[in-house]
Amino acid sequence: MQRAINAWVMAAVAAAALSGAPPAQAQWLGPDDRIRAAYTPKVFHISSDDDYVDWNHIVALELLTPRHTFWNADRTHFGVSVFDNSYGQFSQSIYVGLEWDWRPWRGGMLFYSLSPGLIHGYKEPHENKLPLNRALGVGVTLVPAVGWQGRSLGFAASMNGTAFGLRASWTFQR
Repeated sequence: MQRAINAWVMAAVAAAALSGAPPAQAQWLGPDDRIRAAYTPKVFHISSDDDYVDWNHIVALELLTPRHTFWNADRTHFGVSVFDNSYGQFSQSIYVGLEWDWRPWRGGMLFYSLSPGLIHGYKEPHENKLPLNRALGVGVTLVPAVGWQGRSLGFAASMNGTAFGLRASWTFQR
């Protein structure tokens, strides 16, 4: 729990620092790029397992950019996250994904996304729960999501394997 809180604080400080920097100091960010910090306190599993923990505390930090898109996506996101996996083991992931705007709704935009990534941290006796993890020590994942994004506040629902998560996010404006 303390690791998740520390990670959340570090992610928020980094996002605030990156989003408030003048363009001359952060030239690697394009004029339409944004930083998003997200938090998912818990995931819900379709299947049951006595080893599942109650809280996962997924903290993510993402760069959103309209550059580097394909398949008619509206933006790309590059992200990192830290969390306790379903078995309470500290884990990390890196991912990249595409987001498509669907339609306006309640002052924001409904969207859907697809994010492939790599996850590290599934150890014995749960190392076989992710594809390729047993052989490489790093598992692969593919996470579809649907959500709503306002000017800064956003929400999304995602599915990863048999786990369903609800996240809240804050997108820092420049």
